[in-house]
Amino acid sequence: MNQTIAARSNTTNARSDLKRRLGVVLTLIVLASIATLPFFVIGEDRKVGCCGGEMPVTHDSWMHFNQMRAFYRGLESGRIQPRWDDETHGGYGAPSLAFYPPGAYYITSFFYFLTRDWAKVWIGFYWLASFGSAVAIYWYARQTMARMPGLIAAAVYTFAPYHLINQYQRGAMAEFLSFVWAPLVLLFAERLLAECSRRELALSFAGLSASFGAFLFSHPPTAYQFLLVFGPCFAVWAIWVGRWRMLLIVGCALVFGSMIAAAYFYPAIAEQGLVNYDDVERAWPYHASYVYDSAQRIYDRAANPFFVRIDRIWTFNAIAILLPGGAGVLACLLSGKTAYRIQTGEDARAPRALRSRIWLWGSAGLIACFLMTKYSEPIGRLIPKIETGVYSWRMLTLTSFVVAMLAGACAGSSTVKEGVAVWLKPSLTVGLLFGALAMSAWYVAWPTWRGQSFEPNLEHYNYATLPRGVPRETPPMDLAQLASGAGRVTIERWTPESRKLRVELEKSDQLQFRTSNFAGWTAAVDGTPVEVKEGAVKNIVIDLPAGVHSVALEFRPTPVRRASDFITVLSLALLLLIISAICLKSGGHDEQNGQTI
Repeated sequence: MNQTIAARSNTTNARSDLKRRLGVVLTLIVLASIATLPFFVIGEDRKVGCCGGEMPVTHDSWMHFNQMRAFYRGLESGRIQPRWDDETHGGYGAPSLAFYPPGAYYITSFFYFLTRDWAKVWIGFYWLASFGSAVAIYWYARQTMARMPGLIAAAVYTFAPYHLINQYQRGAMAEFLSFVWAPLVLLFAERLLAECSRRELALSFAGLSASFGAFLFSHPPTAYQFLLVFGPCFAVWAIWVGRWRMLLIVGCALVFGSMIAAAYFYPAIAEQGLVNYDDVERAWPYHASYVYDSAQRIYDRAANPFFVRIDRIWTFNAIAILLPGGAGVLACLLSGKTAYRIQTGEDARAPRALRSRIWLWGSAGLIACFLMTKYSEPIGRLIPKIETGVYSWRMLTLTSFVVAMLAGACAGSSTVKEGVAVWLKPSLTVGLLFGALAMSAWYVAWPTWRGQSFEPNLEHYNYATLPRGVPRETPPMDLAQLASGAGRVTIERWTPESRKLRVELEKSDQLQFRTSNFAGWTAAVDGTPVEVKEGAVKNIVIDLPAGVHSVALEFRPTPVRRASDFITVLSLALLLLIISAICLKSGGHDEQNGQTI
């Protein structure tokens, strides 16, 4: 009898738990849908006018549209990681895909494979990235918060004005995707500090490595800024809670994550001198991009209201951090308590665990706010490669995350009656949540209402990723032609990174390709490698003797690309081995506590 009652009770609890989980998932789906889907109906063709119904054009939409199409063509031709955009720059091509992070384009290629409709690809990408970011921060928030505060943190994060301005105005797909990885990197880094079993330690190591690798695959500038801000704060926090010895393991996981991203990340660094990478720093200098910097003369703040919106988003985030975060940092410092343990499960949601996290979030948020102002310039010039971020205000990604976590902490403070959480009034939650909604509605969505709808611009190209020395303007020419105009050229295969031709000549001649020369292009005539020369516009030309020839042109890996590809494959194999070993050892049972939805 008792066993029957216990079985029924367990069944009831399981059903109740399933309903709660489904409720959370549905809530996150609704949040992502409300945040992203209106974007696709608020634009209109101004030549026609009236009623909207289309996606508006954004700052980077032309570039991303062309590059995601090129990436799919490369995948379709059999390349696992396409590196060459064959249609950019008047058809001469460029290694744009070798230097722009490919993470977003794998996702867009997946949606195009399913839908064969680029308009639906935009919808699928932005919705999935928004939903992923909501899931990520909710998962992270649940380490220290109850269900409802976690959902509030997810809502503030999803509707954060800088989060949405990357979709509605900037069209910065890669940066939009980076919102997924910041919470996960911090989640697994914190778990590595916790006192846990070897299995949990290995799983956290794998999670941190995979998350950071995905971060680099998605948007290295934001990943670098994340390390600059959260890295020192996290190290101090680890020392404060007495887990400084684990910092070495955290560092090893980050290095392993960079190895996972090696196929893209290492060659992009090693070969950046082969393209006009420095043009980005000249055109958009980092130290002229500080908020409220009216003295600089490079960015046209007077004529471009976008910068005013960025300034006001910074103000909102700074105030939202100062109210709960600044007071929390001060209270933690004055408390004199340093014996906090990093815990998991329900213990991690205790006041002391939340209190120490508030110090971490608040201090990181305040540092990020400071680094976006011109007063930080003397410090910024001492930080190596800080210009990689291009814009200082990109750190709004970090402050948006901090604001969301503090909003969740405020929401959970009504049930806590000790320590620093006393002053975290739930009323602050309302202000942060509705403030984020109001800022996003007024400064993000409204300026794009009835904006010009998106139309492809196939002539748009990224000068920074053109091979160094290639002229900005190139003359039109056939895909392949003979210098003399005599003879016959038959194209048998032409894919982004592989070309095969049949050439018939009565006398020796020069074969000219409408392809810019770059490291990795190799040519063969009748199976024998030949020298690749450069034409007048740095395009590929080869010398041919008289006769009938089979000509092959291939874009092959350079030594650094080949080595980096090997590192990525080996790292992924090791990652899968770690995960498989964990699953086999656990026998399929999850031993972690406190990870309920």
